[in-house]
Amino acid sequence: MKKVLVMFSLFIYLFGVTSAEAQVVDIPNKSKEHFFKKYPEAKNADWNNNAVSYAVKFNMGSDTYRAYYHMDGTWDYTEKYMDLANLPQSVKDSYAKSRIADWKMEAVAAVENNKGKKMYRIEAKKGIEKKTIYYDKNGKEVKSSSGL
Repeated sequence: MKKVLVMFSLFIYLFGVTSAEAQVVDIPNKSKEHFFKKYPEAKNADWNNNAVSYAVKFNMGSDTYRAYYHMDGTWDYTEKYMDLANLPQSVKDSYAKSRIADWKMEAVAAVENNKGKKMYRIEAKKGIEKKTIYYDKNGKEVKSSSGL
């Protein structure tokens, strides 16, 4: 039994297979076709699903993205992870004047949705409270949400 366990551990170590990588995710063809057409330069695509959507994390150049698809295979939105320094100055200025300017910034992303809107999302946290604010390219707040 020890030999089997050692061999299995060695296999995992050598081939880097984790339970997450070993999962079989059945992605609708509609999602895959859209993804490869919209992002032909994508590398390292890693699909996953949950009860309400499909997502694919991928790289283009040195940037990391995540695209989300509805269960019927239609594209919902894509986010590009970024640093605060890469935001347009108008968005940085608006955030600096916002009600959460003194909160700890958790994440920043550029977001494009299926309605053709492009926004910038800033997620911040203070204690257990979290806020997400979306800005347009001019720094105007488009929407926000709160949570714990």
